Amino acid sequence: MVNVREKNDFRIIVIKKKEIEVELLNYGAAIYGIKTKDYLGNMQDIVLKYENMDDYLNNNIYLNATIGPIAGRVKDAVIKTDDKVYELDKNSDNLHTLHSGSLALSYKWFDYEITEEIDYTEVVFLYEEEELVNYQVKVIYRVFDNKLEVMFEVDTDQDFVFNLTNHAYFNLSGNLSSDIRDHQVLLNSDLRHELNDELVISGKVIKENGIYNFKEKQDLNLVIKELEKTPKGGVDDIYYFPNNDLRHIMAVVYEPLSNRMMKVRSSYDHLVFYTHNNINNFPLKHLGEHKWHYALCFECQKSPYGFKDKDSSSPLLKKNQPYQDKIIFEFSVK
Repeated sequence: MVNVREKNDFRIIVIKKKEIEVELLNYGAAIYGIKTKDYLGNMQDIVLKYENMDDYLNNNIYLNATIGPIAGRVKDAVIKTDDKVYELDKNSDNLHTLHSGSLALSYKWFDYEITEEIDYTEVVFLYEEEELVNYQVKVIYRVFDNKLEVMFEVDTDQDFVFNLTNHAYFNLSGNLSSDIRDHQVLLNSDLRHELNDELVISGKVIKENGIYNFKEKQDLNLVIKELEKTPKGGVDDIYYFPNNDLRHIMAVVYEPLSNRMMKVRSSYDHLVFYTHNNINNFPLKHLGEHKWHYALCFECQKSPYGFKDKDSSSPLLKKNQPYQDKIIFEFSVK
């Protein structure tokens, strides 16, 4: 079942299946809400949601939004292609560009189309950019009974850097009944990008065997307790998954009180794991005052701009070259 609610310029597309309910937003091609069942069959919210609708217009933590055209940080806010140099705005420490700066798709209004298929409901968000670079983008959501697929397609007539993802803030406890410290996380890679104090890559990949190694499942309580004393305040790191494809599970998260589990697959070969270390003053549904470490993010994407490895993906897209990538979130009860 699908219906569309209107609130000013916002359109909230509500898709209800037997085991999942998904709400999508035409602003930022964002996930507005996801509900799944716990082990008792209670349907509850599992992503953060602003209490006030208009706060999405100033969504400076990119809550559940589409990130693009460039996810992550661009060192010195400069992009170089074969025939042009692009200077972006410096919205990260006044030095670098974070999540595309003023180009961010997170702050754009999208057109949309809805299609009902036998096994899934599809919503295609469409946006065309003509400012700094000309391109058209489709953000395609497919809602199945137990999973959500997010696909990105780009068509451009000039070379540019494209690296699109979704910044969903998950909390599997249900209705934010607890923070994420009891969540258990597994990542099927122990390769992590070395970052400087400004969270910019050095170009070196580290094989982890300490607090950042999630190849063996870890409770987040000890991880956050150790890292919240550092400038980052928690995990905010880029993991590399060589030769990844959609057959492989990149990440698993389990919440023991609700028994909810989520698996993450993607066609991308990188994943940013983030533990909600930055907040704003906007109140959240179920929680009220915004608090740290009430969510975790798995931002699947291409290689960060500036990383050069012959076996890894490249975010540089040549004109008229297709861009098609996918992220899958699979939900279950353990």
